[in-house]
Amino acid sequence: MATMKRLLSDTALYGLSSIIARLLNFALTPLLTIVLSKSEYGVNSLLYVSIAFLMVILTYGFETAYFRISEKNGNEERRVYSTAMWSLLITTIIFLTIFSIFYIPISELIHMPNRPYLVLWMSWIVAMDAISAVPFARLRSQRRAKRFVFIKISQIAVNFILCYAIFLILPNMGYKLPDWQVGWVLFANLIASGFMILLLLPEFFAVKRIFDFGIWKTMMAFGIPLLLAGLPGIANEMADRFFIEYLMPVSSAKQEVGTYSAVYKLSIFIILFNQAFRYAAEPFFFKESKNRKEQLAEVLRLFTGILCIGMVSVLASLDGIKFFIDSKYWEALPLLYILLLANVFLSMNTQISMWYKLTDKTQIGFYITIIGFAITVIGNITLIPIIGIEGAAWTTLISYMLMTIMSLTLGQLSYKVPYDFGKILLYLTSAIILGWIASENMSNYIYSYGAMLIMISIVLFSERKFLMRSLN
Repeated sequence: MATMKRLLSDTALYGLSSIIARLLNFALTPLLTIVLSKSEYGVNSLLYVSIAFLMVILTYGFETAYFRISEKNGNEERRVYSTAMWSLLITTIIFLTIFSIFYIPISELIHMPNRPYLVLWMSWIVAMDAISAVPFARLRSQRRAKRFVFIKISQIAVNFILCYAIFLILPNMGYKLPDWQVGWVLFANLIASGFMILLLLPEFFAVKRIFDFGIWKTMMAFGIPLLLAGLPGIANEMADRFFIEYLMPVSSAKQEVGTYSAVYKLSIFIILFNQAFRYAAEPFFFKESKNRKEQLAEVLRLFTGILCIGMVSVLASLDGIKFFIDSKYWEALPLLYILLLANVFLSMNTQISMWYKLTDKTQIGFYITIIGFAITVIGNITLIPIIGIEGAAWTTLISYMLMTIMSLTLGQLSYKVPYDFGKILLYLTSAIILGWIASENMSNYIYSYGAMLIMISIVLFSERKFLMRSLN
């Protein structure tokens, strides 16, 4: 119980940073959906999808590899950290060199030939985020959550302040700024990322003149399968925007990307909890050894219950939450039910997938995500031309659900965990039914909030024994 409380405590602390950071980021959504056209908001989404994809490539699994290798007996943490950092610094410099030379043809490739500087700025944002991945991982490993939280929130706060100053405050004060539109969003992010690097300088100065080739080979052997799994994984999460861009009519493609992305933003409450949990869970499970399988089972059950409460709560509150995006996007709000359920399965898979990381079978993650990506490709190509952006939403749900089932099934064959399938299915079934009731009756508060209260009651009643233990 003590270790479970520590996991919950760390999750709460990382959750606080994620909530504040994501809410600051989320608070930009009303501004950006108003000041940017649907087309420009679509460009913004495509750029940030590209950033996420490039981040997976440039970190090549070293964030998780650092946790795993530094905890193995005989490995000096300082040597692992320095080796990882030198590797990331070298590959990031190579990446920046390539993009600095070829940013104009790259901008033409992604249909932005008139604004090649966007690609150049994007590459610098990616580079700064990539070299900060292992320092942030080290802070998590050392349980220096307060410093981690401070830096993350500071970065987002700078970005938030700059965006509101550029788009709202300065124009109202009479300042005439260049009409960069999405360019200003990237500019604010670029400055915020630079500020983050300044705050992380102590972690960079901690890097020693050490490069252990043996440790590096071990980290690569662990991390490359995570990279290979991460590429189709991030593509699976983000590719729907590109499929919409290329499968919808040219005249409306970017507007549809903008609409889909704006509605997707409202699923932030599920996403941020998943991120907070991942920050705490990875170092926790790599360090803990006693009763690990029982802890994995209990954590998934609780995690699923909280996710399902979150899903129904968001849908029940949609009549108020919808004001976080401009009214021109409201016609697409029914997509949120599908996208929230998809993110519940994605979040569950984040926890379930711990089994192949703990057993050093990260290649299994690659196979699962490849199949998931194949489903995404086939589903989007088939459904988007028929039902538009709703096809992208349904494809996302199907892909995440099947990936979760595959990960769970293979895990039980190789690393059997005593999951409470009865309660997990109860929570999921209740969320599917009650979430639909809430979404279909968002203006009828008796139905919508009634559904939310029933969902909360189901989880609390089912977890009454755990709650009694945690209070003692």
